[in-house]
Amino acid sequence: MNRVKFAVSPEIRVGGAVFTPKDMVAIGEIVGEDAQIELTTFQQLIVEMSEEKADEAKQALRDFGLCVYEVGSVVKNLSVCTFCKGAEVEGLQAARDLNETIAGMPVPFTMRVGYTGCPNACGEPLVKDIGIVKRKDMFEIYIGGQSKSMEAKTADLLVDQVREEELSTVVKSVITLYQEKGKKREKFSKFVQRYGVDNIRKECGL
Repeated sequence: MNRVKFAVSPEIRVGGAVFTPKDMVAIGEIVGEDAQIELTTFQQLIVEMSEEKADEAKQALRDFGLCVYEVGSVVKNLSVCTFCKGAEVEGLQAARDLNETIAGMPVPFTMRVGYTGCPNACGEPLVKDIGIVKRKDMFEIYIGGQSKSMEAKTADLLVDQVREEELSTVVKSVITLYQEKGKKREKFSKFVQRYGVDNIRKECGL
């Protein structure tokens, strides 16, 4: 029997992207006892189950209100802060719109994008491939962070003073450039080093 994998995450909400006990019960009931579930650092659960039951399970999970994503070399769902100052103040809808735009995009190597609604940066955006920080009514976008290995580094500022209506478009343009110019299995941080922040700004029209 063929088995497939897919990722499940909670909806982005005030309190962060966290599973509730009700979510966990529903996931277990939907995927069944034969499935295997792995906890990852991407605010996701990876479900492995029989291929013949997977499509039905994915739809049931979506109907319940959970998010379902592909696995592999794709942009992972947005890693977010807890929106402790409130949904409107910290841009909850901007985060949701961005996640809907970029999550699941195929890329040369798995990407993590972090979002935080204030300069406290609780979502750790500066150690993500792409990091977004909201400052009052504008956003800053950072690129090339890396949290692991001996080459760990903080991200570089790509652009600031980005309006909410521009945010998803700008971030998508950076990812699209990486799709087109990145080498196979080349981490985004390596791509930023090789291609250069100034060149990325120029290519993305920033």
